[in-house]
Amino acid sequence: MSLQNLQNNLQSKNDELAQTNERLNAALVELKATQAELVHSEKLAALGQLVAGIAHEINTPLGAIRSSVGNIFKFLNQSLEELPTLFQSLSPEEAQNFVALLNRSLQEKPSFSAKEDRKVKRILVRQLKSENLEKAEDLADTIVDMRIYNNIELFLPLLKRPDSLDILEIAYKISGIQRGMQTIETAADRAAKIIFALKEYTGGKPSSDKSLAKIADGIETVLTLYHNQIKHGVNVVLNCPELPPILCYPDELNQVWTNIVHNALHAMDYQGTLTIDAIEEDEQIKITMTDTGKGIPLEIQQKIFEPFFTTKPLGEGSGLGLHIVKQIIDKHQGKIEVESVPGQTTFIVYVPKN
Repeated sequence: MSLQNLQNNLQSKNDELAQTNERLNAALVELKATQAELVHSEKLAALGQLVAGIAHEINTPLGAIRSSVGNIFKFLNQSLEELPTLFQSLSPEEAQNFVALLNRSLQEKPSFSAKEDRKVKRILVRQLKSENLEKAEDLADTIVDMRIYNNIELFLPLLKRPDSLDILEIAYKISGIQRGMQTIETAADRAAKIIFALKEYTGGKPSSDKSLAKIADGIETVLTLYHNQIKHGVNVVLNCPELPPILCYPDELNQVWTNIVHNALHAMDYQGTLTIDAIEEDEQIKITMTDTGKGIPLEIQQKIFEPFFTTKPLGEGSGLGLHIVKQIIDKHQGKIEVESVPGQTTFIVYVPKN
């Protein structure tokens, strides 16, 4: 074979190799795009399972706000007409006691059951009768309705007035307005927290750039979204001290916590204890999530990160969740391990700080 032919063959092979490289690069780009779409699809699938619970969680504070607004309007209209006359009839000392009565009502929390309420009322009735107060039962009813359960000695001068029931009724209405405002504030904060968590979780497709984020913030976001599934039977023990932010892909790490939390709740049948710890260990953040579920059999523990492997019934799981979790942790140059015995499963995630 002549030198020219060898050169021609070599050039031909080089051209073929260049074309192959181009095809491989194109396939790699397509693979990465597909992988990103897959991660995003799994995130939306998890969100789809949570939608009903999230809607309920938002409707609950909205219902509390609507109810409180109605009570505030009713009590406000009644109280505004009565207040001027009331304060004209009170001495300066009685006016101070009236304000103290309102403050006590706001400071106390409704911690009693109906049975305990009845017990407290009986004690108050005996105390009021010992002070020779008429209508002791009616007075005790309103005092307990205001969440005042003991130490009423300061208010006895007010209670001994002939119009004590009217004074208590006005105090009850005003404290009701103040409690309604507290309820609105609490409910609005709760709804805002859910909306913020939802916004954080659905922040778009995974970013190609790392950003600084706190591990604890992502975990709390996920727990907020799962609150409806957690609150009835799951005790969450969260030990996440103040840890430094790390350079990471926050959206993708949120998907890691979502998948592990979801699997833990499913394994416990939504009854048990979920313990989450995060600590600094050398140059890493170590996160452990332990559930009290039935556990993962030893013979399949090595398979759970394989694609399309699932122990869930047909239609309930794609078998991609933990596989994607493993890919995300690998992408962070981290590590994920599992330890499981009957009654306890722990996922251990290591994410480098730098």
